[in-house]
Amino acid sequence: MPEPMYPPITAEEELMPVADPAGRRSAGRPPRVTREAIAEAALRLGPDRATLMTIGRALGVDHSTLYRHVKGRDDLMSAAVDRALDGIGWQRGVAEDWRAYLVRVSETVWDLYERYPGVAETIRALEATPPSVVHAFAAMCDELAGAGFSGSDAMLVVDSIMDMTNDSAVGWRRLAGASANGTTVAEAMRRSWEAEFAAEGTGNSVAAAMAGVIAGEPRHWWRRKLDLLLDGAAGLLARKSG
Repeated sequence: MPEPMYPPITAEEELMPVADPAGRRSAGRPPRVTREAIAEAALRLGPDRATLMTIGRALGVDHSTLYRHVKGRDDLMSAAVDRALDGIGWQRGVAEDWRAYLVRVSETVWDLYERYPGVAETIRALEATPPSVVHAFAAMCDELAGAGFSGSDAMLVVDSIMDMTNDSAVGWRRLAGASANGTTVAEAMRRSWEAEFAAEGTGNSVAAAMAGVIAGEPRHWWRRKLDLLLDGAAGLLARKSG
């Protein structure tokens, strides 16, 4: 995936006025406003902070200029998702079997969610599915159909994997947030699992294991879920072939 075309924006830069008091624009590179540039700015700011106003300041134009390229916030977020997914290879490689293909694509999507925090939540929250997501889903289903899956099974596998990946990314991001007691949500949740049985003076292997999962590496637990879904997909394909 290509690197962002502009350098990161600091909080101070977001608040800088577009022009000086006399109305003169500062010297330097003239503003380059395109739908792609707007989407890039939204990704840099993050969906939680990206508004037409902050993006306008980031690009050095009045926010009203952006309406020539995006219709409103939902269209802005859709453009940001399209930009984030740009460059992902949705086609199966010549040497890839269906499982290796799904692992590669899923890992790439997980990387994308880590690189652009908030994109997973945005995809889930939008009323209309961004075009890039529609085309990616269709491409993945076509690749699985070409590998021998029925059309219905291909859709079930792709939908299950992408749903799980999206929901896992959203859930782990929430765990990284601050809790009411001053720690992270993950730490507060881990303690709650450990404390539930400790208060009774008994231990519980499931509670201890889940506390370990919460405190562990998000990708590791997500990958175990992915393997489970892939094993289920292999079962679907075997039944069809049999």
